[in-house]
Amino acid sequence: MRNLLTLVVLGFVGFVLVAMFVAPTQPDLKTWYLKNACEHLDKVSAKICDPMRQTGGQAL
Repeated sequence: MRNLLTLVVLGFVGFVLVAMFVAPTQPDLKTWYLKNACEHLDKVSAKICDPMRQTGGQAL
């Protein structure tokens, strides 16, 4: 049970780190996060999706 909980926590942390550091530089991934994940990630912290929103109007 402890291994499963650890796996879930690490998966969530990885999901958040990808949202913060990788997705803003990848247009397809950024679009998916903004459409599907940011709604839920904003409930945890509004700063998770801020890097994607800041680059929203800029060309990559």
